[in-house]
Amino acid sequence: MATQEAGKEYSSDICQAQEAVLPREVPHVSAEPNQKVEERRVILVGKLGAGKSHSGNGILGNKQFQSEQCWSSVTRRCDYGTAVRNGIRYRVFDTPGVNSPEDIRDGIDVETEIRRCLFCTSPGFHAIVLVLSATERIAREDLEMLKNLDTMLGESSFKYMILVITKLQNDESRLNEMIARAPEVAKLNVKCEARRVIFGKDDNKIPPECLQKFDEVLTKLIKQNKRYGKEYYRHKYYDQATAILKLDKDDYKKKHPEISDSEAFEIVRNEAAIGLSPRDSELLKIKDQDCQCIIS
Repeated sequence: MATQEAGKEYSSDICQAQEAVLPREVPHVSAEPNQKVEERRVILVGKLGAGKSHSGNGILGNKQFQSEQCWSSVTRRCDYGTAVRNGIRYRVFDTPGVNSPEDIRDGIDVETEIRRCLFCTSPGFHAIVLVLSATERIAREDLEMLKNLDTMLGESSFKYMILVITKLQNDESRLNEMIARAPEVAKLNVKCEARRVIFGKDDNKIPPECLQKFDEVLTKLIKQNKRYGKEYYRHKYYDQATAILKLDKDDYKKKHPEISDSEAFEIVRNEAAIGLSPRDSELLKIKDQDCQCIIS
């Protein structure tokens, strides 16, 4: 309980400090008690309206991300949720829609949001989940989105990528037909080694059999990458970000000496990943035009 209350107090202090320069709805963040359970870390990416938040809620097993049907982006900044499902702790990061017109208009740098999330999260991500909607045809902006993600994440990202298809009945034959008629998705499917999962058509709930398949695909992916000594996908500026976040951790420990170093670091990293570090301006300077990621 001490960790949970401390995390909430830390979030409150940071939000008050940043409110004047970055007005925004405070995302859901939680610190967990010290449990020795297997962890799986996932980041969700995709275009506006694909169903990232809905998918994240399904993976977590409860609603932690705001999700609704609309023509504007519900997720405005990176958000974080965690829960234990089937004895495994899932840590899921939701991101704004890539190429969302209103984000560009409102001055939200989606790439910066995603990059910050990548290099603040320790020890990295087990999987990058690319969410695609089955109800929308692949348009020019979708190809641009894929190109932007490729540039942002790097070629190595495909070794960690799982395709999640939303708004489609759990019918593999139908999905195969759709992929065959969409050359760009077919190429993506090959790069991801056919790691894809259908999440059904229900906007309120993901079918249990779909979640079961997702868990199986993720488990196999983790074992495969771990076998090669490359369990996590990690940003190339991870070490630079860590040096900054150690200062956050030290400040946090001064206020909460009862919290262990590892718990304090987990709290400040999760906060920083969604833009709530008191040193966020320093973290945002860790950026270049050709920024890509590496395997840890």
